[in-house]
Amino acid sequence: MRGAVALLVLLFCLSGAWTQEESGRVRESDITQQGHSTERESRGSEATEVTGERATTQPDIWDEMKGLRDMLFEQREKLRTMEGRVTACEGEVEAQKNTVMDLRIQLMVTKAKVAELEKDDAALEARLSASERELTTTRNDVEELKRQNTVGLCVFSPVFTDRPNVAFSAAGLKDKGPIGPFNTDTNLVYTRVITNIGKAYSPITGAFTAPVRGIYYIRFTAAQHGLGYMGISMFKNGQATMSNYHYNSHGYWIHLSNGVILELEEGDVVYMRLPASYRLYDNSYNQNIFSGFLLFTV
Repeated sequence: MRGAVALLVLLFCLSGAWTQEESGRVRESDITQQGHSTERESRGSEATEVTGERATTQPDIWDEMKGLRDMLFEQREKLRTMEGRVTACEGEVEAQKNTVMDLRIQLMVTKAKVAELEKDDAALEARLSASERELTTTRNDVEELKRQNTVGLCVFSPVFTDRPNVAFSAAGLKDKGPIGPFNTDTNLVYTRVITNIGKAYSPITGAFTAPVRGIYYIRFTAAQHGLGYMGISMFKNGQATMSNYHYNSHGYWIHLSNGVILELEEGDVVYMRLPASYRLYDNSYNQNIFSGFLLFTV
């Protein structure tokens, strides 16, 4: 575009030069004619020929200049049109640059979000792995409990074993009043039988005799009322298994309870004894109880 403009300017300058040159030639010819009138007359025929030639050439130059001027105007209009198009293109380019910048910003934001999602995904995967491990552990625990439950059913249930049913509970040391104190240790006889499955407890002797070899749970509850010392002991085959003592300082009801798991051979005897110088208190509400049952045979 700029080359075309320069070409037009160059043509315009050359046309001006050609016009000045022709005008100078005309003025020079006039001076020559005025100074040498005699020569003009003698060369009349030659001047007439030259003047006719110049009159013929000058209109051609003006036509060419007019054409160049029109071409110049046309090129200027084209130049303005092209400048408008260039301006519009530049505006579009700026708009595209802004769009590209916005897209870059959006891309950066998207990358940041993707990175955050990847972190969240990693955290979720870690949590999922931990949950899966915990689930596996729980399943193993459940399977172990099922196995133990199956073994327990085989051990405890009378459907799977020949274990006899043995359970007893007895009360009634006295209808009402204190028991003791005595000068010597005294066996306690619970005369009020509550439960006696297997007939292993004797309300006459107050002793429980193991019918089979096995593991038994034996427990008791003792009561005392009034100021003084209370005490009770559990014996197995004449040997003390446990003893419990307490001092009643306020004179109201107090109770002692305890239990123990015993491995008993068939025929072993378990009973309760009141130590010398200690006492208990009983009434019809079964304040003192002696109980036990078979867990499983061995």
